[in-house]
Amino acid sequence: MCQATSNGCAYATRPPLSSLVSTIALGGGCFTLQSDPDPESLPVRGIVSYALDHGIRTFDTSPYYGPSEALLGDAFAQPNITESFSRQDYILMTKVGRIAAAEFDYSPSWIRQSVNRSLERLQTSYLDVVFCHDIEYVTDEDTLGAIEVLLQLRDEGVIRYVGISGYPVDKLIRVANVARVRFGQPLDAVQCWAQLTLQNTNLEAGIRRLRAAGVDCVFNSSPLGVGMLRSHGVPIGGLGDWHPAPEGLRHVIRQASDLVETKGVDLATLALRYSVSRIMILPDKTPGASTIFAARSVEELEGNMAAIKTILREEDEAEGEVIEKFGDIRDMKCVNMTQLEKDLPIFREVQSTLAHWIGYTFTSPEKEWDVELKRMIAVTAADATGKL
Repeated sequence: MCQATSNGCAYATRPPLSSLVSTIALGGGCFTLQSDPDPESLPVRGIVSYALDHGIRTFDTSPYYGPSEALLGDAFAQPNITESFSRQDYILMTKVGRIAAAEFDYSPSWIRQSVNRSLERLQTSYLDVVFCHDIEYVTDEDTLGAIEVLLQLRDEGVIRYVGISGYPVDKLIRVANVARVRFGQPLDAVQCWAQLTLQNTNLEAGIRRLRAAGVDCVFNSSPLGVGMLRSHGVPIGGLGDWHPAPEGLRHVIRQASDLVETKGVDLATLALRYSVSRIMILPDKTPGASTIFAARSVEELEGNMAAIKTILREEDEAEGEVIEKFGDIRDMKCVNMTQLEKDLPIFREVQSTLAHWIGYTFTSPEKEWDVELKRMIAVTAADATGKL
């Protein structure tokens, strides 16, 4: 935890977040009605146990993900976990600000209330990282106000690191730069979803600019484009088909899936290997560059881990150097260039199949969304097309 001084918390005495987070993180976004008709029936206890046993030490969730926080809190409270791992052995990350699909509250009182609720749901006395969730849906000032509250909570010892999350890369960069100037310190972390995938690599250039803004860790979440880059289509949960991918994009992804299956690999495995390898070989990446992926079963997690282990390898020891070994995924800090060279031609074929959909971005927030009012408003045909 941070150390108190006469000026509050001496944040500079904390180790950098990049020295604590694992290269691979497990996301709790699939423990929600958006992704599953009955998320509370998912084997979250088994998933968390398997993840910890195999070296995953960073876990991400959000109040917006419905029962996700409570399910994870229950899993971490199980005797087989508490007897084998201390709370300091893993990183818990959650978010504030987004309550529902069309409900946001970035007020100081709600930020504090949300953090306290997350503490209860996750059954922990502190949170390692708290992100402002989907900041594109609110004004920059709303986000900066929430960051200020989170910094206060950090000084109080309730949370350890502060970040922002969202989809538009430019918005994340802008707020990160403004926050650094206003608060005299950079943000610890930025999380961006579905912007470093086989289909969309916009985050690549963004990572360089985030590093310039002093951001220590960048988390690339949704490496499958929120479940889009897989053979069996987008996830359909209890809320129906909410995925923003248009039918044209879905169609070419189905074609790409059929293509890679003829080569003996499934699209999800290939897409995961692509994202994990790309963020690790970028020349100007932040000190902490991590991929957040999800799994709805132990079997799916096992398959994802196998894919990751294929594209990664242990780092080489220099003469006279001794590298701590864990015997699990934490040892694999370098890209396996032999596997990458095998994958590169297939990556190119997939991207060729996606054609003009490469680089396509979803509209977030929706055109009808008003960031000042924080709600949907009517949009005329002229407004939608930009014509008078």
